[in-house]
Amino acid sequence: MSGHRQRTPARLATLIAGLAVFAAACSSSAEASPSIRTGEPPTDRIPIIIDADFDLSDIAAIAVLLRDPAIDVRAITIAGTGLVHCQGGRLLARYLLDELGAPDIPFGCGREAGGPDAHPFPDAWRARADAGFGLEIPPQAESGVPHDAVELMSAAVDASPSAPTLVTLGPLTNLEDALAADETLADRLAGVHAMLGTIDAPGNVFVNGLDGSDPFEWNAYADPSAVAAALTSDVPISIIPLDATDDVPVPADLADRLKTDHKAGGADLVYELLVRNPDRLRGEDGQQLWDELAALAVTDADLVSWEDVTVTAGDDGRLIRDDGGRSIRFASSADRAAVETALLDALRRGEPRVTPFSLGGSLSVSFDGTTCSVTGSSDQPGVHDLTYTGPPGQPSGATVVGIEAPHTWTEVTSLLSTFDVQASPPPWISEGPSANDPNGAGTPVTATGTLETDVAGPVCLTGGFPNVRFVPGSPFPVGGGAIPAS
Repeated sequence: MSGHRQRTPARLATLIAGLAVFAAACSSSAEASPSIRTGEPPTDRIPIIIDADFDLSDIAAIAVLLRDPAIDVRAITIAGTGLVHCQGGRLLARYLLDELGAPDIPFGCGREAGGPDAHPFPDAWRARADAGFGLEIPPQAESGVPHDAVELMSAAVDASPSAPTLVTLGPLTNLEDALAADETLADRLAGVHAMLGTIDAPGNVFVNGLDGSDPFEWNAYADPSAVAAALTSDVPISIIPLDATDDVPVPADLADRLKTDHKAGGADLVYELLVRNPDRLRGEDGQQLWDELAALAVTDADLVSWEDVTVTAGDDGRLIRDDGGRSIRFASSADRAAVETALLDALRRGEPRVTPFSLGGSLSVSFDGTTCSVTGSSDQPGVHDLTYTGPPGQPSGATVVGIEAPHTWTEVTSLLSTFDVQASPPPWISEGPSANDPNGAGTPVTATGTLETDVAGPVCLTGGFPNVRFVPGSPFPVGGGAIPAS
């Protein structure tokens, strides 16, 4: 899953209306690395069906799988019980396949309601996914009736040159329904390779009173009855659980590393998503390479250590070690350095995407408690990244705001002198990138945001709500190039 599976709560402080600071699972046996089977007859490329719920981690994983020369993606099914709803998932699938040069791969969505013990993702998380995580996705029209995930999965198995592997990156609802609809399906799959659950590691669910100490992982927790259904089937199952993904937090500098070379489609897409969603880079908050690791391990099993274990499905999707349970294979650990290298290599395969991404500019705002200064460049309207450095020992923050003509920066300065932080700014002021240092660490903080107006400028602020003091800096032309020091 995604940026929403956080080990700790998201950063506490945000800017009010863009202008105010808130402080606001029997013993197991070690085994040699398993290979994903291609079924019978053997094929040169591994046929797979991807089942995903299209969070940020899923999208990166799908980019890896689509560009892996050893993999043959036969179809993509969308888990409507996961993070994204069907409508948003279909838009993301169509956009992703088009951008990465694979428009002919079919996709479809399953049901959106989980079983009687389901735990839906929070509405705010789902809304963010449904909106495409900030990607500028043009309206897409699919001809005919949208594919049903279960029917598509069965058809893809039938049409595959060899028994395919089902790679699941979200809840197992579609697998449960497909097994119920076709009792021969388990025998016609080479196996299930899932990012799922936890055996011995702590959980990553922090809703409904849970604090992570319980062994719940979101893909399993979202639809527990689907996990039970999968474990009662005869299909071979390998999982990448939190035991392994705990070893691979999202590198804080992943966007910076991709920035040096993101010509390939996968690298460019993931770079854009990280720029637009910098919270994904917060490994210290529990962000991990969940689905990326699962995708990489399809063809590079040595990235993880594998063990056999017998488990049963417990309440709320937990996997319980049980000598009388179902035998599965799980990744107990991962090689962090090797995984990071493999991820960058995988994302940098292949041709550029159809509509390459470029930053509109890079801004640096500094505040010493008295003066708010901006440097950097603004080369075109669009997404700008921001690095903010505030005064040590003093909670502070900054936002870059755009102003619509015929309004002027002088009006902004005048407004801030009497601005009520509990009120909304006037509609001619738009929020761009905002960053804050709520604890007064005095170290650089990064953020991104969009600037579309002709003129923008920084507003620094300090103090605690509602006693916030605003310090405006100097304006600059959006798309005007280098910004001289003020």
